[in-house]
Order: sequence, then structure tokens, then C-alpha cells
Amino acid sequence: MLKAFSSLILICFISACGFHLRGTGPGTFPYATASVLGDSAVALQLKQSLASLPGVMLSANKPAVVINVINESTEQKVLTVNNAGRVSEYRLFYRITYSVQAGERQLLENGKLQLNRDYSYDENNSLGKDAEASLLIADMQQDAAQQILRRISALAKVQNVP
Repeated sequence: MLKAFSSLILICFISACGFHLRGTGPGTFPYATASVLGDSAVALQLKQSLASLPGVMLSANKPAVVINVINESTEQKVLTVNNAGRVSEYRLFYRITYSVQAGERQLLENGKLQLNRDYSYDENNSLGKDAEASLLIADMQQDAAQQILRRISALAKVQNVP
């Protein structure tokens, strides 16, 4: 009984202080209409993320903000080798270049974002490790899309863009 009561009190305090999970709080995106240019995986992720936000519509006709995904690339480098000279760890790099325009104003002309993830490699399980690398790349793409949206929100607050 005491555990349940203390849990209830803790939940009340957390909700009263304004705590919310990242991306779920009020006012997460300051624009009502948006357009995403590009056919890359991040552009598709941005479209999905924007479509899922309440109060935001994807529009090609006079959007309030235009996000242009200019370039994206992935790279894999050897991180460590074992004593037999075989690769034991890789580092995946994911780089993206984008620009953001709000109306006639250029918010961000040459935005760059680089993410990386490390993973161990086992030559006896190469198919599984290749699948793991693909999942890590997909995770980095989703993370990049969320970071871009947070950067746009921060730029809009700093520059007082309606």
C-alpha cells in the first residue's frame, strides 16, 4: 500500500513539473505547414515525423518552412582489429547536409549533421552483423530527422520567426 501511494505521489510530482518525453510536449514544432525536399531516407523520415505532429500539415503550396535535404552519405571504417589481423569492430558514420527556409528568410543555409555508431563484428555471423549495421543506419537516420526538427524549432525561437 505504501509503495502504491509513494508511486502515485512521484507520478503527480513528475507530471506537475512539466516533464514530458522528448518530442511529445506542447509546441514541439513552431510551423503549421512544412515541405520536405529530397528523396533520401532522412527526407522520408522527416515527412513521417512532421505528418505525425499535431497541428502540422505537409504542403507543397506556400509552406511556412521548407526543409531541403541536400546530401546524405554513410561510411564504414575499421575501429579495431584482433591479434590475428581480423576486424573486430567497425564504426559507422552517417552524414547529412540540409538547408531550412522559412518564407523568404533562410534560417539555415548549409546545415551539417554527423552521427556515428560502433558495432562489433563476428565473421562467423556476418549476415547477422550486416543486419545489425542496417538497423544502426536506420536508427541514425531517424535520430538525424529528430535532431533536424529540434534545430528548426530552436532556430525559430531564437530568431522569433512566426
